[in-house]
Order: sequence, then structure tokens, then C-alpha cells
Amino acid sequence: MKKIFCLAVLAALAAGLVFAGGSQSKSSAKGITFTVALEGDIEALDPGVAWDFTTNQVTNQITEGLVTFDENNNIIPLLAKSWRQTDETTYVYDVRDDIVFSDGTKMTMDDVLFSFERARNPDGGTWFSDFFGDVDNFSVNGWQFIIKLSTPSAVFKYIPATGAGRIISKAYYEKHADNFGTATGGIVGTGPFAFQSWTSGQQITLTKNTNYWDKAKLAANDVGTVVYRIISDDNARLVALQTGAVDFSVNLNEDMLPQLNTDKNLTVTTRDSQFLVYLALNTGRAPMNDVNVRRAVSRALNLPEFHRNIIKSAGAPGNVLPFGQALYGENASRWQQYLGTKNYSFDLAAAKQFLSRSAYPNGFTCSLVVGESPLRNQRALYIQEALKALSITVNIVKTTNEEESTYQTGGILDANGNRDYDMILGGWESDYPDPNANLEILYVSSQAGEDGYNSAAYQNPKVDELIASQLRIVDPTRRFEIQSQLADIIVDEVPYIIFDYSARISALNKKYTGVAATAAWLWSLPIHNVKAAK
Repeated sequence: MKKIFCLAVLAALAAGLVFAGGSQSKSSAKGITFTVALEGDIEALDPGVAWDFTTNQVTNQITEGLVTFDENNNIIPLLAKSWRQTDETTYVYDVRDDIVFSDGTKMTMDDVLFSFERARNPDGGTWFSDFFGDVDNFSVNGWQFIIKLSTPSAVFKYIPATGAGRIISKAYYEKHADNFGTATGGIVGTGPFAFQSWTSGQQITLTKNTNYWDKAKLAANDVGTVVYRIISDDNARLVALQTGAVDFSVNLNEDMLPQLNTDKNLTVTTRDSQFLVYLALNTGRAPMNDVNVRRAVSRALNLPEFHRNIIKSAGAPGNVLPFGQALYGENASRWQQYLGTKNYSFDLAAAKQFLSRSAYPNGFTCSLVVGESPLRNQRALYIQEALKALSITVNIVKTTNEEESTYQTGGILDANGNRDYDMILGGWESDYPDPNANLEILYVSSQAGEDGYNSAAYQNPKVDELIASQLRIVDPTRRFEIQSQLADIIVDEVPYIIFDYSARISALNKKYTGVAATAAWLWSLPIHNVKAAK
């Protein structure tokens, strides 16, 4: 798994040269020039390494999959006319036969097969091979693409709708194998926009794909040019929105909301997201390896009050589940009922009782790692103050966001080979709309060590067994029974405390309509829907 924290070598190759983008006509630049602020540079123009919030905003305009997510996270056809699961291990996609790439060449089933084989191959240059561990084979029957799994999977249906299922031109890739996805090599896809240029650290420009296969969407697309301006400073990005220097930005920080909401020139949208902010308690070393210490911490934090006073409309209050409503899926009512019986309610007397049962009844000193986000730092200060009631002294270790990511992913270890912190404020966004996207990453033992995403270093063989079991069961009721058993264990053992389920925040200049953040925005942000406001 590479995820958001990895640094792609490919991005360093971006030299700022212009790529012609196939046989696009000069008229492609006519229409609205829509400017988007990005919080950093992209990793590459390659959807195979687009596993972060920033890169996907660009590659999602250039490439498409057989299926995609709608704004409610439903799987809908795109390059396929239809799709179906014919049994527990077989998926059939009826691929359209009228698709062309932005250079005017016809998309064939060879392109589809090549794209999936590349994503599946650990040496294929993508970050998605882990998603295809259950695949037995791919096959082609005319314009049908068939995926056969070796074992049932409750979540594989989502994979082709992520970046793992994006289709690229086989011929173009093979011709540009040495510099594919760079500023000089570029990319050819089937999306509504085509790559024009990339000046590393400054700007990326796309133009309307005048060869776009969906003629109705092409005719309705008023955007001739998309300009991505790279503005890494939060305040500068806010000013750019307020002054009209940029038209749109997504994934904005929660602390920007007061200023954004009072700007009469901006339409601000907050939606449920698949992102959560957590306090990870390092179960791999003392004192957090003592379960009663972790239970004490969980009862000493008044998270509802913190949410009312600090988070406000920037997210939903945290609870005991390591996933918010955007991931409840078919078991939404069951998870709501579960939450009626489980909580970490603020109870200082209970917290002191738990601590008295631990190896540290008189308290202790510990470290808390936190990145640069102002709101993360407010959380850290709150934790520091709240735990004083238990005679726990919290030393806050402030880091850059990059350093915090390295800590979070087990890249910094102590002399004994353990993660070098006692607690860390981290975050995670699921790759697809299912609880497994969090459970399999944050709680499984294989992710607890170096370069893993289990920031609590939590290891429990029974939890590993239940995670593996629920992944193989398709029936929602049976699956919930196993997941709730799993939840009972992790709620009791408290490796993580979920602070909040962050909202996805976007701001759009009121000159335009048609685009806003949604829960599924990581894989789908339709810039081609932008219109001039009437």
C-alpha cells in the first residue's frame, strides 16, 4: 500500500515542458477557463499512482474506468454499458465499443486488459497491486471483460471504480514507457479533458477533449480549459479564493470555514466524507500497552463538548466506530443501533478507576505527535489539558505534516524497534465505501510494524481472524454479525479514539455552478459539469 503518504519519484521528473496531447484541435481552449487551487503538486499524470487527494483531481479528468461512483457512492457504468456479478467470484463488464482516446484512436479490449494487468502487476509501476490479490484471472469475450476471483470478496466490486480501474492507451504507454505520466511524456486517456502542460510546483493545464466519446457530455461541457494552480500555503489559497484568483478548491481545512462562510462571493459546501481523525495510542510500548491506561484516556476526553466548541460544522462527532456514516452501506440501521449500546462517554470517575487498575495509578509522562494543522494542534492542546485530571503529563511533539506522516506510517522507530511515540493524532480516508477499507488497514497486525498504517501498532490474532472472515462474506447480515464482534473487541481494547469524521469542504466562486465535494470525490470530481451562473 502506498496511499497518500508516499512520495512519487515520477513527480520529480516534471520539468514544466508542454505536451501536445495527441491530435487535439486548437479550438479545444475555447469556453470557460476554470481555475482550481491545489494544496500541493501532483505525484504524476499517471492514474496508477494517483492515490492521493491532489493527484486524483487531475487524473480523474483525463482518464476513466469501466465503472465509477456517483455522488452517493453507488457504482454506475461509464466506459462499460453495464456490469454485473454473476456469482460470488465472477464480474462481467459489457464494454462500450464506441470509445476513443483523446488522440482520436479507438479504445479496444486490448487497452482494457492491458490497463488491468498493469494495475495488478506489483512491478507494473502502479500502487494498486494489493487490490487485486484475490484475482484469479482476467479474460475477454468480444466486448465483455470478465474478472474471476479465486475467493469471494465483499469489497472487490468497488475496485474497478477506483484508480485501479482507470483505462489508458496501451499503444501510447508502450511508446512512452520511459517517461509516461511526466511533464514530457504526458498521458492519453478517454476523459473529458486532455493533458496540455505541467510546470512542476506551479501549474497544470488541461484542455477540453474535443474527441470525447460521449457526444452529449461533450456538447454540454462549457469548460474549455482547466488550470490547476499549486498553492501549498493555506492562507494564500484562502486569499486566492476570496479575490477570485482561483474559482474552486476542495479538501479545504476546517479552520478556514469561518472566513469562507462569510464571503458573499463563494458557495461553500460541506459534505460527509470518508475521512476520520483519530488519536492512536501506541500499544507497542509502555505506557499505552496497558489496556487500562487506554480505557482511562478514552473516558477522560469529553469529545462531544470539544466538537460543539471547536469542530462545529466541520465534521460529525466521533464515536467508537472507526468509520463514519459514509461507510455504513447496507448495514446503516444496524450500525446506528450498535451505537446505542456502545460509547466512550466522558466519566472522570470511571477514568480514574481504570487508571488505578493499571501499572500507572499515579499517572505518567507521555508524548503526543501532531502535525501542522491548526485544528490538529487544538485537539492536541485539549488532550494535554484533559489528561491532567489523571496526573498524565502530555508532551506535545510538533512536526511538519510530512514528518507526521512518516511517524504515522511507522517510518520513525525507537531503539527497540517500536514506533517512536506514545500517542499520535492522525487521519485516514478509506479507498472505497466499506468499513473494511478502514478495518483492514488500521487494525490488522500486518500493518502494525515499520512502514505500516496501523498507527496504534495494535495486534490481536482474533481481530485479524475476524477481519479476514468478514472480507469473504457477501451477505450483509452475516457480515455485520462478524464486524460487530470485531467492533466489540476494539471498542473494549481502545487502540484508537476517533475524534471526528471530517466533512469534505469545497468552495466555488458564485460565477459558476455544477461542482462540489461529495463523499466519493476522491475518485469522481466532474469539472465538465461546471456552468456559468445565470
